[in-house]
Amino acid sequence: MRISVKLVPLLFVLSMGCIGACSSPEQDASHPKNEPTVENVAASGQAFVVFGHEVSDYELWRRVHDELSVVRDEYGITDSYIMQGAEEDSVVWMISSAPSVEAARKFMVDPNLARIMDTEGVEGETYRSILAPGYVSSLNPEDFPNRIIVQHSVRDFDMWKRTFDGHVGSRERAGLVDLFVSHPIDNSNDIHMMFGVWDPEKAVEYMGTPSLRAAMRLAGVTGEPRAYFVRKAD
Repeated sequence: MRISVKLVPLLFVLSMGCIGACSSPEQDASHPKNEPTVENVAASGQAFVVFGHEVSDYELWRRVHDELSVVRDEYGITDSYIMQGAEEDSVVWMISSAPSVEAARKFMVDPNLARIMDTEGVEGETYRSILAPGYVSSLNPEDFPNRIIVQHSVRDFDMWKRTFDGHVGSRERAGLVDLFVSHPIDNSNDIHMMFGVWDPEKAVEYMGTPSLRAAMRLAGVTGEPRAYFVRKAD
């Protein structure tokens, strides 16, 4: 099964072959306890910039990306996460921090950004969004090289969030750790999440359970979720 940045509904139809590419670390005393504290960072004024796309040559993309940090520095954009598809190195996801929504907006329309993306060999559809300051785990994401990015729509964010918070124990038992929850600055009902993955097989099993489907209906999830299995980029 191909993991791509094309916005195709993948959740609940994931094959075990796809997940098999995400090897999970063994849980022992050297790993942090799976007890994240998720904090609302809205008061900071921070925003997040998200990109998802395919590149013709990852090594070239990464080299140009690193060399042109001066453009990001101008707006205070810092890379929080750079990830690749679990099966395909050519698939790249980035979640970057911006000091403010204004800085993120200016960065998005900077003419140098289009030039950089062309130089980096970006291909096909590009997903981009500015996410509002969200709920960020206190855990160190570096401890979770394998992750799932999930996106879905809801009828009401507050109602959905209450249900989501109430099921944290179920996610933990399934080997999923909450790392990030947010939404675009202009649409609070378009949910973006990122989870660390301890156990890929348990995660897939959990995603297909009737109880999760029922909880999502009660939470007001609309349409089919989209899920992208990724790993920390080298």
